[in-house]
Amino acid sequence: MNSNKIAISRGGILHTDIWWSQIPASVKLNQDLLTEIQQYKQSNPKRDPLANPGCWRGSDSFSGWPVILENAIGMIKSIHQHYIHTGAPCTNIMNYPADRFESEFWANVNQPDSTNAIHSHSKWHWSGVYYIQGKGTGDIAFYSSQYLNQQTSIGLPFGQSFSISPEDGMLLIFPSYLYHEVLKNTSSAERINIAFNIKINF
Repeated sequence: MNSNKIAISRGGILHTDIWWSQIPASVKLNQDLLTEIQQYKQSNPKRDPLANPGCWRGSDSFSGWPVILENAIGMIKSIHQHYIHTGAPCTNIMNYPADRFESEFWANVNQPDSTNAIHSHSKWHWSGVYYIQGKGTGDIAFYSSQYLNQQTSIGLPFGQSFSISPEDGMLLIFPSYLYHEVLKNTSSAERINIAFNIKINF
């Protein structure tokens, strides 16, 4: 029997996707955010004791955040539509107004040679990063719990790791339960981004 002609169906519960897009007009957005974050950092230089070594982080009402949030919510709505079309038991949120999405955000400035330790944001639904100055400053790597617990073997189509090289203007979104870390910044430039979490009020 030719196995290529066997009809199969698909379902599942372990599949996890990571999504990214490029925000339109990101060059101007990044210029404005870069200026605001650097000015805010100069005024608030104290490092958060919970931040990783070599990383400054801080929150403020940066003017570009509403644009990032609007794009993130739009992406999340489209992601839900994708899963609905695959037959997943996913809520249709296409008509949800903006106030159905809770969010928090903070700016990160990572120095050369710095990393961000592995962690998750599991109290939220979706998490993400918007890269203002990210190209060449270290990949973000994702891991399933099965992979971290050595419960699955390399070569299988599930439970593995996945890494992404950031680009300036990239908006990255992933499930908040997903473990991730930022690999070493081997460049001479600071990695500057805005990280965020979003929770949907179903």
